[in-house]
Amino acid sequence: MSKNRDDDRPRKGRKVRIDLRKNRGKVARDGGGLTRRMKRGDESVDDEKQNENVRAKGDLSRKRTIIIQEEGEQRTDLHDGVVVAMRGLMTEVDDGVTQWACTVRRMLRTRMIGDRQSITVGDRVRIAPVFHNDVAGQIEIDGVMFAEGVIEEVEERESVLVREYERKRQIIAANVNTVVITVAANQPTLRPHLIDRYLVSVHKGEMRPVVCINKADLDTDGAAAAVAERYRAIGYRALLVSVEQAAGLEPLRETIRDKTSVFVGPSGVGKSSIINALAPDMRLKVGTVSDVERGRHTTTMARLLKWPFGGYVVDTPGMRQFELAGVEAGELEAFFTEFVELLSDCKFKDCTHTHEIGCAIKEAVEDGRITPERYDSYCKMIEEIAARGGKY
Repeated sequence: MSKNRDDDRPRKGRKVRIDLRKNRGKVARDGGGLTRRMKRGDESVDDEKQNENVRAKGDLSRKRTIIIQEEGEQRTDLHDGVVVAMRGLMTEVDDGVTQWACTVRRMLRTRMIGDRQSITVGDRVRIAPVFHNDVAGQIEIDGVMFAEGVIEEVEERESVLVREYERKRQIIAANVNTVVITVAANQPTLRPHLIDRYLVSVHKGEMRPVVCINKADLDTDGAAAAVAERYRAIGYRALLVSVEQAAGLEPLRETIRDKTSVFVGPSGVGKSSIINALAPDMRLKVGTVSDVERGRHTTTMARLLKWPFGGYVVDTPGMRQFELAGVEAGELEAFFTEFVELLSDCKFKDCTHTHEIGCAIKEAVEDGRITPERYDSYCKMIEEIAARGGKY
């Protein structure tokens, strides 16, 4: 029988009871029909095997005991590391010396059950080694040997990029300071409203956004250049890049140098191609136009990579949709930077900026201080929030 050495080590801390999801239905009474059979005179009832079932009752069956470390108290048997890749149920962690393949402690998953996944790339975690008969466990993945571990703790995140997916929060990356919102001038079609959604999520997560429009060589009518200029006018860093023509790469490199950044955007916009152009030794797999048309993801898992010029980058799979998560109607206005200075000029303090008389935002749209495209994005998000009961 396999044995984890950590199970024999004393664990200090405070025991607490936590709620778990309900995982049992009501038990049918007299499921075997013994009462009905007795009334019919079925003598075989006397031969039924007698079992005594003991079940927890009430709320006690919905709780579990876990150990919470007291303030200032830490376990000494754990390794500190950073999540560098997600491989289905397996998480790859780098502690600076060893590469670990880890599962997540069940109680930790339970405490973070509101998320589609409890751990994400960029998380700083603490892991316990797994031992089998006093021998350190190892796992082979794609021909590479990893030490086997279990993630016991996740440190508090400094920043987080989140979307809603299948009615749950999906954490895309944690502890990054720069988000490169990557779209294409064409193939696939440029959608400014999608950029605005990303911008709101980036501001919500307290990170720095950069708008990167790739495939600038396909911008034959100048529409993409106009979109980039629109975002520059309201204070964003907006870059036009062409991997095909090796244009715009140096300004992008300087923007993310010595930072931890994440590239996000739809499939087929060229995120992996840009990363390869900035650091050819990474040799990430890139897709084709036919892959985009067929809905294929070239990048299938999120990975944390180290730049040769300083800093780190998270390469993420493409996302066909991006729904905001945790954004309330009353705070949306603060995530549109050109709105902020005008909010105090609205006639009503609870102005939604959609239909009210004396709205400073609507007046700014009419006189050209706010573009109709950005205002339309705001109104669409307000409608969607209202449809969901006032909150994404």
